[in-house]
Amino acid sequence: MFMRILIADLFSKDAIAALEKAGHEIIYNDKLAGDTLDQAITQHQPTVLVVRSTKVPKNTIDLGSSLELIVRAGAGTDTIDVKHAATKGIYVANCPGKNANAVSELAIGLIVGIDRRMSEQNELLKQGKWRKGDFVNQKGLKDRTVGIIGFGAIGSRVAKAAIAMEMHVLVNSRNQDQALADSIGFRYVSREELLQNSDIVSVHVPGGAETKEMINKDFLAKMKPDGVLLNTSRGSVVNDADILAHLNANPNFWYGTDVFNGEPSGKEAEWKCDLSVHERVYGTHHCGASTKQAEAAIGDEALRVILKFAATRSVDAENTVNRAKKDSSLLHM
Repeated sequence: MFMRILIADLFSKDAIAALEKAGHEIIYNDKLAGDTLDQAITQHQPTVLVVRSTKVPKNTIDLGSSLELIVRAGAGTDTIDVKHAATKGIYVANCPGKNANAVSELAIGLIVGIDRRMSEQNELLKQGKWRKGDFVNQKGLKDRTVGIIGFGAIGSRVAKAAIAMEMHVLVNSRNQDQALADSIGFRYVSREELLQNSDIVSVHVPGGAETKEMINKDFLAKMKPDGVLLNTSRGSVVNDADILAHLNANPNFWYGTDVFNGEPSGKEAEWKCDLSVHERVYGTHHCGASTKQAEAAIGDEALRVILKFAATRSVDAENTVNRAKKDSSLLHM
């Protein structure tokens, strides 16, 4: 069945070509966000909306009188009003696990970058300054301990990479697989034990009420004063004021992050926050999943989801985030 598909974020060209070949109309604009997204939905009235990090709140959903499916070209769906979509009879689907390699690579990059202070070295070189003496006493990573909170597709890849660098790995996760731990070489521990014994803590949890501000003053107080904290999950898991206070009180503590509270919804903006400009914060632009490899993998999965929906008006269980039932709040998350 023919569908009009609005794609509001970067998306695989091969997947777009495949959708067009299948007879669907594609409106592709990777700059859409906020008002411009609302305008595009009002103008085109798509059957399917595809987004990555772009926010899809209640008022945006209400503009899509023809909308039947929202596809998150990634895993987390906290940027979409999933419950409201369900009451409008709109499915929300995701593509879990397809960007895991990309995000785990960024996490490892932050670990190495902070340890060797690569950003500062590069910036000095750009200024025409040679300061080798400032960077000859970094700790190194071999035999140090990484604590991983949240052990899904991303966390498990970070663990494997860390072990390959001869680091020790501690894991805190609701779901435990001892056979997996034995085969990879990590150890399950309590949250408190992990924070107390890890040199580096890497957080890989979903956004939402359950994890909101889980990184707060009590969490940070249990970490080593010269520890490194990484967050490549969601900005909402951090209490900004608490981590700023901790950074200022502990001059050897570092924070590496790909995500911020209040970050711009669009692709370009003049923006800064107290965390982003702190001298011991290594920040990137919420680009953990933004590699061509991840784009291709996510594109293939989103393509499969959309084609299945076009043929059957249904979504496979592994991709279903809500049950689209009008005037109902029955959801499975």
